[in-house]
Amino acid sequence: MKKIFKALICACIALVSMFSLSACNGGDGNVQATVNKDLGDHYIINNAIVDLAASDSHTIVDKKSARAYTVYMASENKLGEGSELCKVAVYNTMQPTNVEWITAFDFEEDFGGLKITTCNIADIDSSTVRVYIGVHGENKYYYKDLNKQTLKIGEKKEVKYKSAYKSPAVNMTVDNVNAHIRELGGDEFNYVQMSSDMIKVDGTLYVAVAGGKALCQNFLFMESGDGITWSFVSMGKHAVSYEPMITYHDDKFWVMCRTGGTAPSNNTQQDLMYSEDMGKTWKQSNLALETSDTRPYIFTYQNELYLAYSSPLAKDYSAIRTWRCNIHVGKIVTNNGSQSFEEVIYKESKYGIVYYSLFDYYGKMIMLYSSGELHPEEGTMGGYTQGKDCLMYTVLKQQDPILKIKV
Repeated sequence: MKKIFKALICACIALVSMFSLSACNGGDGNVQATVNKDLGDHYIINNAIVDLAASDSHTIVDKKSARAYTVYMASENKLGEGSELCKVAVYNTMQPTNVEWITAFDFEEDFGGLKITTCNIADIDSSTVRVYIGVHGENKYYYKDLNKQTLKIGEKKEVKYKSAYKSPAVNMTVDNVNAHIRELGGDEFNYVQMSSDMIKVDGTLYVAVAGGKALCQNFLFMESGDGITWSFVSMGKHAVSYEPMITYHDDKFWVMCRTGGTAPSNNTQQDLMYSEDMGKTWKQSNLALETSDTRPYIFTYQNELYLAYSSPLAKDYSAIRTWRCNIHVGKIVTNNGSQSFEEVIYKESKYGIVYYSLFDYYGKMIMLYSSGELHPEEGTMGGYTQGKDCLMYTVLKQQDPILKIKV
């Protein structure tokens, strides 16, 4: 209790003294904007007083209601990358000053203390948002449905997997998935990490799945008509350290694999794949970028293909993580079959720009990202300072020429 109380006091002091944030009330959800010199106006989306960690965020938007739903991993008693709770923040897309927080999964109540490894969210229909969770130890996937009108969360149910059209559906576990991967001759997964975005095309959901294993040499591509039973489509041959990210643009699926390094280097990786036949086969893009070990993000903006990624920086810059403190945002342009990256935004923050998701809302480029602003001095993981505890919202402003700002 003393640690929790100390953390709450530190959070309150940090809010007042560091950022002059006039309101961050965990009771009514009213949050006002603060200004960070490198990112402009931004808002705390997670309950920063209670949630001392906010990682692995994914966002979907219901444009009819103007609501955004952001799922994230949280902890109420430790800093860093929390894995005790899976929460959903619900807020108005362009006015994120009144947030409702729903606990979708609790690792003690739902799984007897087993670690939650990853989360995701999908827009199922006009009344339902579906929250997915992977559980380490059981190595199994579950979901709960969130009612858009009442914001009531449903019962825990198991996600299913089909390896072929006529095969029976089985529980989506690492053992069942690996049995199929062995038949395909691929690298087996440590656990099923269904953490890329879920893309809906003509009423069918699609997802790319990794194995939670450093540089596993393949990923799986799956489809689902109901978001409950996922059927195998193909196995992509590419190194993936953790979750691959997907989108659909120009009649193609695009997958950006996560394989970056942690130290500054001149090494580049060709991590972009694409499919011209609805995910049945995959081609290698020639695009080569110097990426760090932070989840990239691929998305469409103004009917064009965009990519966001981080690059390694010198160790003396970041207060949190040396390789998770910047973001490049730009267009992926195809010319005569070759892809190139045209950067339009570059941002840096010594407190971290981590686990970001970006989307287009009627011409506004909106980004959710996690940052260690409230507790930059506390918490370690793997021998380095690790203080992420905020999930932030900002509307990105493009600059021409690109403006590079360090805090």
